[in-house]
Amino acid sequence: MAPSRKKTSITMQIGDIIFQSQNEVSEFNSAIIHSGAQPNTDDIINQISHVGLYIGNNIVIEATQKYGVIQQQLNDFLASAQYNLLATIYDDTVIKNALTRVQTCLGLPYNHSFREDDEGFYCSELITHAFTYPSGEDYFQRYPMNFNDLATGQILPYWIEYYRKLKAPIPQGELGSHPQQLLRQKKLFKTILTLK
Repeated sequence: MAPSRKKTSITMQIGDIIFQSQNEVSEFNSAIIHSGAQPNTDDIINQISHVGLYIGNNIVIEATQKYGVIQQQLNDFLASAQYNLLATIYDDTVIKNALTRVQTCLGLPYNHSFREDDEGFYCSELITHAFTYPSGEDYFQRYPMNFNDLATGQILPYWIEYYRKLKAPIPQGELGSHPQQLLRQKKLFKTILTLK
């Protein structure tokens, strides 16, 4: 299912996942976008850099670099993006489970290393953690993470410096997630709409 490019006014449903192309221009956001983008495509998904989960009562839970896992007012969350893609999954049992699991993560730190065995969560890792079947099986498939420049095939200079400061190796190829990668698993979504 391709995201509709038509902007739509709709009512949010509890458990909706909101994918964002953020307003904030930063080297970090640019590196996130480039690390997830697919070559030779010019689709809206290639601009996605962030994701959060709508839990109802005008509240979104997200993992932010500065504050870790927090609650955010829906209007503030939506206003922080150039555009928002609203995605609804098919499985109500998984949604119910996600709403419970995501709230237990509030207050945890941001996972700056993007390694799944490190404490805390990055934005798409929070979503993959929340959305599991009652059996514990992941709803979203994880994929080998990419920190390369698509044009050169070399690690982006930003990530070299980022991981130098963390004093950690770059987890190129390790299993993880990315907002764009989650959204590309289109068969898992009932609807994907662009919000006004």
